This record gives sequence, structure tokens and C-alpha cells, in this order.
Amino acid sequence: MSEHLLKAIIQLFAIVAKEDEVTHQEREQIRKFLHDHLSNSSVPGYLDFFDQYTTEALQKGTDQKVKEEDEIERICSKINLEFTQNQKIVVILELLNIILADELVSKREEELLKIIATAINIEEDEVEIIKSYVSSHNPENLDDPHILIVDSGKNNKNTKSKHIVREGIDGFGAVLHLEKAELFVIKYRGASEVYLNGAALQPGIMVIFSVGSTIRFSKGSPIYYSDVVSQFMVSDSRIPLSFKAESISFKFKNGNIGLRNITIKENGGGLIGLMGASGAGKSTLLHVLNGSETPYEGAVEINGINIHKYPEKIDGVLGFVPQDDLLIEELTVYENLYFASRLCFKNATDAELDTLVTKTLKNLGLLETKQLKVGSPLQKTISGGQRKRLNIGLELLREPAVLYVDEPTSGLSSRDSENIMDLLKELSLKGKLIFVVIHQPSSDIFKMFDKLVILDVGGYQIYYGNPLEAVVYFKNMANLINQDHGACEACGNVNPEQIFNIIETRVVNENGRFTDERKVNPEEWNQLFTKHTTLPKITEAKDPPPANLHIPNRLNQWKIFSLRDIKSKISNQQYVLINVLEAPFLAAILAFIVRYYDTENMLHQGYIFGKNVNIPAYFFMSVIVALFMGLTVSAEEIIRDQKILKREALLNLSRGSYLASKIGILFTISAFQTLTFVLIGSWILEVPGMILSHWMILFSTACFANLLGLNISSAFNSAVTIYILIPILLIPQLLLSGVVVKFDKLNPTISSEHMVPLVGDLMASRWAFEASMVTQFKDNDFEKQFYQFDKAMAEADYKRIYYLPTLESKLQFCINNLHKPSGETQEAMADNLNILQKEIKKELDRVNQIKFPELERLKIETFDSTLFLSTNTLLDDLKRYYRNRYNNADRIKDELVESLTNTPDKLASFEAFRLSHQNENITSIVKNQNEAKRIIEKDGRLIQKIFPIYMEPVPDHPLDFMEQFYVPAKSFLGYRFDTLHFNILAIWLMTTILMLLLYYDVFRYLVKALGRIGQK
Repeated sequence: MSEHLLKAIIQLFAIVAKEDEVTHQEREQIRKFLHDHLSNSSVPGYLDFFDQYTTEALQKGTDQKVKEEDEIERICSKINLEFTQNQKIVVILELLNIILADELVSKREEELLKIIATAINIEEDEVEIIKSYVSSHNPENLDDPHILIVDSGKNNKNTKSKHIVREGIDGFGAVLHLEKAELFVIKYRGASEVYLNGAALQPGIMVIFSVGSTIRFSKGSPIYYSDVVSQFMVSDSRIPLSFKAESISFKFKNGNIGLRNITIKENGGGLIGLMGASGAGKSTLLHVLNGSETPYEGAVEINGINIHKYPEKIDGVLGFVPQDDLLIEELTVYENLYFASRLCFKNATDAELDTLVTKTLKNLGLLETKQLKVGSPLQKTISGGQRKRLNIGLELLREPAVLYVDEPTSGLSSRDSENIMDLLKELSLKGKLIFVVIHQPSSDIFKMFDKLVILDVGGYQIYYGNPLEAVVYFKNMANLINQDHGACEACGNVNPEQIFNIIETRVVNENGRFTDERKVNPEEWNQLFTKHTTLPKITEAKDPPPANLHIPNRLNQWKIFSLRDIKSKISNQQYVLINVLEAPFLAAILAFIVRYYDTENMLHQGYIFGKNVNIPAYFFMSVIVALFMGLTVSAEEIIRDQKILKREALLNLSRGSYLASKIGILFTISAFQTLTFVLIGSWILEVPGMILSHWMILFSTACFANLLGLNISSAFNSAVTIYILIPILLIPQLLLSGVVVKFDKLNPTISSEHMVPLVGDLMASRWAFEASMVTQFKDNDFEKQFYQFDKAMAEADYKRIYYLPTLESKLQFCINNLHKPSGETQEAMADNLNILQKEIKKELDRVNQIKFPELERLKIETFDSTLFLSTNTLLDDLKRYYRNRYNNADRIKDELVESLTNTPDKLASFEAFRLSHQNENITSIVKNQNEAKRIIEKDGRLIQKIFPIYMEPVPDHPLDFMEQFYVPAKSFLGYRFDTLHFNILAIWLMTTILMLLLYYDVFRYLVKALGRIGQK
């Protein structure tokens, strides 16, 4: 209070007191007021100022009524500028003390009181209540619902006032509740010794009963601030609340005990503090109480419902504010609350939600910051205190019946800390039960708690009761002096650190130095607690606990999650810029680098698609880029939301809707990125007719990477770990794609010579690259004209040049060794005849017009020279068949080519068309013409290695889709699928599997399991 304001108040008092003269009682009341607000040395000076002012006023006479009113108006205008409503109430109380000091109230005094009350905006009904309270000297005259009577309970006939009984009180205490100002005033009349916060309460003197105060009597139990508040408290909930955590014990996964036999019993309408040294188990207890951790012994019940066994029955009852931020940093203050409210109230209109959010912002003192972006702790837009209030506001929207808050004052200034705790205290006064983990509270914050639970190292409970009693309790247990004084008698402050100084007192050695040994260890403190503490009795509530929550259906949740995420991403300009420019930039760089042409030896100057040997490398790198972009855009999506998800888990929101929103947005981003990549790359490299197919391939690959990124984002708790994992995930995609190392050149334990091995089939890169290469070769506008003829010619070439000569050599081996009795020779003959029989049967099925009745005789038991001759003749017939087939296809193709090149202009156009559509290096790769082994024998079969691009699938069974690399089609369930479509479906099948793994959080469980194995 400033000096000029204090003088103005003294002048106001003087105007009310002077009339004919200032009485001794009135002057003493002024002296008391000054003593309450000033140091002893300052009181005489201001008392002289009062005397001088009243003397001058009395000398002017009593005909100055108009001037008095003007003076009152002037003084009150100063008070209105600087005083809160509570302070104005105190001014009225002091005025009434002065007026009633002589036990008389004149007409003038009444008029002045009314004028002053009006001038400082105190309503008349409040003034009347205060006047009635101040002037009444017996309980019978205090029968009012705004008053609480404390007495021995004898002859109490009041029906309207509240009542607390304490036996042995000679007299009564009266507490006035000024509801609008949320202020309590106490006075006592009687002969008993009554103490307020350790200081004697003088009979008849009114004192503000502040937060955390305690009234003690010479006999009987004390009365705490929470006891008084609970008498006047009107709960917002019609349903009573009972909370019981009984004999709670908790073990960590490594077997260490975190909590030991903790018991807490409370009804609604309390602010419960959880305190303890570091490692005592405060946060662990909070997580057990809110249901996120399960105790191995004991149960937590709300209205008789076990929250761990039946979490669905308490939907919306619990709220949790962790120590860390739950805010979406890219959204504004208003948007954070708005989206939280949309997830809680499905039937509310936008106007109703806006009203609710605005009201909450006003209550939080954040209305002026509503359009500010929250920002990160390192790039602050709003202050730390505002962030904390906003975090609490996310829960205040729906006002849960039980709220858990983890260290709400951590890192805040003392003023911000008090604002946060005032907010929580106000909630508790509305009937909510609030648990707060607190570390080093100030005296004012400490006194706000209604109950205090103190834990010691190892999870031992060593105190449960009133906060102010805690200091007294530990002093008594430690047998210290001033055992009955918990607070400073002069200022009423409490030093919570005193408690831990007592708890952790160290043993002193013979040299007078403190040792590491404590005088009283945690287990001994727990034994003292068990022996000396009587646990409270609560009113058991059996009705379902109150819940103000109406969750939208899954579809609407998906819409809300999606809109929230889109707004968050769009507001992050760097995120938008990078994701828009990343793909075209990479495409431009990659395409520019691989845009090769021979400046010296080329017949045609400039770049030609068909001659660019780097096109396969471009296709491969585009697949890797799609994987990279898909992983990086999704890798932090879930880990960034983990804290928010932990809070929203208490709302029982749909995990599927949340994941679907993430997947939908990421797929949209990937669709845009891969499309721009394909457009830029195809434009620079002049890739013909592949925009749609190449985009489908890369988009599918990026979606696979999106799901892979979301899975690792869900499994790990560190963004650093995730970004370390990205190269580890990409390297197998590089090595096992069939490009860097051929599948038949891998380690023999994982490779395969006749098909793509399983490790290759598990790689999205293998399916994507193969689809790109096969599609470019087979479906380009040039090759489509000749593919069927090239295919027939390639097949005939393979049969005539490699396949049938191989069969002939095996047949010759058999006739050459027909009469050799050696076991090895006979075994080799049997193998060769078995291969001959199988392969000839396949050829006969393929070539229906050629018959071979002796097929079943191709066995070692029946093989002879006659069978040799007939089989050899058959092979000659097959050669002739494939020669004719080759010649027929070659003739038709030549005729077609001739028609397209029969003039010089057509020839030039034909050649230009070929070079602009068919890449020579891709042609060489998919035909596998550089392979040394054109045919191999494997598992009793002859395997074609050359011309895979022309091979038709020949599955061993309906589920067999495994073929060689670069085949044009695959078979599954009896149907033939083009390689492009089949490979895209294969990638989407793997993506779908990753979706299921993500939904059931399989990766997280695996990581946890591996972590436990590692610990063992």
C-alpha cells in the first residue's frame, strides 16, 4: 500500500469517527489498524496525522456535509484504483469496527457507511450482513446461512447458520463467509484460550481467516481452513465423491519397490499435496492414483469402482496434468483449448464451444493471449506461467471430478506459482478432489493444501494429515523444543523445508561432523506414522462418480484429430516450406546428376533418353528417396504427441481415429511429394509415359515408409533414437533391393539362384524397383508394338540354344552310362532321367500338338537305346517347333518394322521414337543378357536365367508367387497379375501389416521386451 493511499484511508476513518469528537475507543481502533499494517515505529506518525486531520475537521464545524461527501468521493476514487474487492471489504470491516467501538451507531455514521460502500462498489446486502455480524454478541443473533458457529454444542438453537462442535469451549466463535469476495472473517467471544495460527485470538476482535489458517483450543481438536470452507462449499456435482487408495504397493519392472503400503482416503472438495524427497515416489504414486500405473498390491477406488480393473466405468472422471507441456506448440492458445473441448463435448455447437473456451480463458487470465501461438519453451510466445495455466485449462474445460497435477509450480516465479495454486484451490472449493505433487512450496502455497501426504525414500508413507500439523507432528516425533508451534507467531509463515530438515537429520560423529547415516531411517518414520496416525473416515459414495464428458463417435474424432493436425502443420511455416520444396529439389538434383549423354561419340547431339545408362540408377534412387521422405515426415509424429496422448488416454479416445488421422495426412503429404518428384524427374530426364505408373509406385513406397516411421515413432521415447534408426532401416532396403547386390550373389544362407529370396521379398524397395524397370521396358509405347513377338523369339531362342541342348546332353549321358554298374553313375543317371521326364512333360503340356507316349518309361529301370532314340527324336521335334515359332514371330516383326521404316523419313522417325522410349541399359538389365549362366540346374529342375522379362509365371501351387527378378507377371491363387499391379499390391499388403502392428503397438511391446531382456 502506498503512503498516499494509507493517508487517504486514515482520512476516511477520521471522517466517520469525528462527529462531535473522536472517542477513546474509536482512536484505539485506529491505533490497532495502524499496528496491524505498519511497524511500531511508524504508528505514532500516522496517528498524529489522524489526530491533526480530525482536529482541523472539528474546528470547521459540522455544517460541511456536502464537502464531506466530496471528500469521501475523492478518497474512494483512489481506493477503487488500487484496492481489490477483498481489500475493500476489509476497509468496510475496519470502518464498522470504528463505528461500533463505542457500542453506538449514529444516523450520520450509517449514512456515511452507505455512501462509502456505494463509492467503493460494495453492495448493500453485503454491508448489512457485515454490520449484523460485527454488532452481534451472541450466537442467537447470528442465525444466518453466511455464518458458521463454533461452540460446545450446548443449547444451540440456530437453524440457518452452519455449526461445528468442539467440546470444552467456553464461549463461541463465529466465522462470516463473504461469498462474492471469497473471504472469511472470524471473531471469538468467551473465556477459553483460542489461537489463530499460534497467536492468541482476542475476544471480540475480527480477524481475516486466510487460506491455510488453523484455529486451536486449549481442549479439543483444531479447526482447519478446509473444515471451515467445506461447511460453505456448494459442489458443482450432485453426486457425492469418495476416493480410497488402500494399502497401495508398487514394483518397478526391474523388481525395485517404488511404493509401500500407501493409504489415502478422501471425499470430494480437497486439495491434497504429495511431498517427499527426490526418489521418494511422488510421481509414481500420482501415476498409480490416476490409473496409468497398476499397483501389485492394494486398490484405488472412486465411489467403490476399482479404477485399474474397470477404467471404462470412470470415463471422464479423472484428469491429469503432467509436469511437461501438453500443448500443441504450433496452435494458438485459443485453438489448443478449442480442439480439446471438441473432443469432450460431442453435442455442443461451435458457438457453445466458443463461449466455453472464452470463459475458461477468462478464468485462466489468458483472454488477452488467445490469438498468440503457444510456441516452444525455447522460442517462447507466452510465458511459463501462462503455459502452465493453459495446461491446466485443458482439463478445466470439462472439470473432472478428480484431477492429478504433477509439479505445477516447477520452474515458475513465485507469483505465477501462487496464481496456479489459487486456480487449483478454487477448483477444490467447487467440490473437486485435486492431488498435486509439489516439491518446494512457499509458505502461502503450503497453507493452501487441505491435506498433505509425505513420502520418504523407498516409497514409505510417513505423514498424512493437515499441512500445518505436519511441522508440529515431526517436532513431537523428534522431541524438539516449541513442539506446539507449526507457524511463526509473528507473521504466520510456515517453512516446509523445516519438515525435511527434521526427517533427514544426520548423525554427528565424534569429530562433530555430519555422517551419511540418518538419525531416523525411512522405515522407522513409517513405523512412527503407523503407530501415531489415525486414518480419516470418509463417507462412502456408491453412486457412479460424476463425469462431464461426451466423447464424439470415432468418425468425428477422426475429423477433429485431422483438423487439429492440419492446422498445426500449416501454421509451422518451416515444416510447410520443407515438405513442399524437398521433393522437387531432390528430383531436380538427382535428375540433373544422372542426365548423361556422350558429347564426343554420339551420332545425335544432345541428350537422348534411350542412351542414358543412368536411368536404372534414377529409378532405384527415386525409390530410396520415396522411402527417405516417407520416413522423415512420419518419424516424429507420435513421439511428439506422446504427452498429449497420455492425457487423452484418460478420456478413452479412439486410438484408431487418432492413427487414421495421422495416416491420412501423411498419405496426402506423400502423394504430393512423390507427384512433384515424378513430374520434375520425368521432365528433366524425358522419361516417356510413366508419370502415373511411376507415381503409383513411389506413392505406395512412401506410404509404406510412413507406416514404418509411425511404428518406430510409437515404439521409442527419444527423437534422437528414431533418427539414428532411419539409416539402419534404409540400409537393408538398399542392400536387399536386388540392385546393389544381385539376389543370387548374396550370402548363400539367404540367397537364391532360381527366385527372389525371402529377405528380398520383405523389402519394399525390391517390389518398387522391379515394378519401375519392368513397366518402363514392357509398357513403353515403342516396345508395346513388338513385345509379343520379342517374347516368342526370346523363348524360342532359350529353348533352342540352351534348354533343349541341355536335355540332349543329359540324355546322352544316360545312354553313355547305360551299362556301367557304378552306384554313383546309376544315381546320376536316375537324376538325369528324372529331370528329363519332368521337363519333357512340361514341354508336352506347353506344345499340345507333339505327343510322346514313352514319357512314363524315362526311368532307369526301363531306359534303353530304343527309348534314347525316340526321346532324341522328340527333342529334335521340339527344336523344330521352336525354330518355326521363332521364324514366324521374326517374320511378322520384320514385316511390321518394314512397314514403319520403308522410307528414309520413316526410318529416322522410327529410330528417334525407339531412342526416346526404350532405354538400352534397362533393356539389357531386364533381359539379363550379361549373366554368364544362362541356365542352371536346381532342386531337380532346369532354371532359366536369361530373358526373365519374357518369362511367364509357373507356380508350384496356388499360393506360390515367388519368381525371378524382372518377370513381367506373377501368379497368385490361380490368377495372373501384371508385375506393376502385383508389386504395388505387395507393397500395400506390407503397409497394411504395419498398420495392424501400429494399432496394436506391437513394436513398443517388442522394444520393452528387449529392454527387459537387456536388463537381465
